[in-house]
Amino acid sequence: MSLKSLLIHLSPSLLSPEKYRTFLLLTCIPLLSLFLSLFCWNLEPTVSRDGLLYLELVQVWHDHGSFQAVLEYWPQFWIPPFPLYLMKLLTDCGIPAEAAGVGLNIAMGCCLPLIVYGIAMEITGKRKIALCSALLTALNPSMIELAIEVQRDMIYLFFCGLLIYFLACGIRRQKWFYWVFAGVFFACSFLTRYETLEFIPLIAFYFLFLLIAKYMSWKKLLINASVFLASMAAVFFLLIHTMGVQEHLFGSYQKYYLQKWRLLERVCLGREAKK
Repeated sequence: MSLKSLLIHLSPSLLSPEKYRTFLLLTCIPLLSLFLSLFCWNLEPTVSRDGLLYLELVQVWHDHGSFQAVLEYWPQFWIPPFPLYLMKLLTDCGIPAEAAGVGLNIAMGCCLPLIVYGIAMEITGKRKIALCSALLTALNPSMIELAIEVQRDMIYLFFCGLLIYFLACGIRRQKWFYWVFAGVFFACSFLTRYETLEFIPLIAFYFLFLLIAKYMSWKKLLINASVFLASMAAVFFLLIHTMGVQEHLFGSYQKYYLQKWRLLERVCLGREAKK
């Protein structure tokens, strides 16, 4: 399902009653997600320990206007900075840090069912399955919990969802411009959570499968891969330059995976000790 056809599906001036019902449902599902998120936030308007730290860092970044101030405030900073930067942009507009953090997560949580709908339509081509997928996403307690937390997870799911959607469009429709958007959202996802790198082997494996199955030619593969990598690199360097985190980012990436490796070592040593 292309962007053009998705917009046609969402148009209120459709002649088909079935498509018009789809439009109404796709309007109601995000509103349902918004209602549930606000209801749950009103029941328990608390911020987790990590969320409080993020809000403090956002406020420091906003007050001093430089990421260096964040590093001076918390020298152990190792997380990707893009989610904090998005919250900081909202704070720069006069929105309190907590409202910016919660509001950003809720907004992305409301959009996620629509993204899931697009992915399901692209993969299955069946409207009922896609609508059920979107509704289940909106009603999922874990999704609602993530939407009202000041965390990176919902932001990551939002960008990952868009990445998967444009990857599916690029693979199925074999149009190069879908790979541009896939590269853009890969960069956004990586600057939200480093785990995005785990998509690379999956994408490479699928490219290999497409070649073996003769679904895509070498020429088409090289064009799509080049467009994907070029757009990813362009957006990546543009964002880290805009945020002013060039020197910090690669050090934090190294700290993150060093931390993961040490955790794995402790788990393995613990299992050996039990034996």
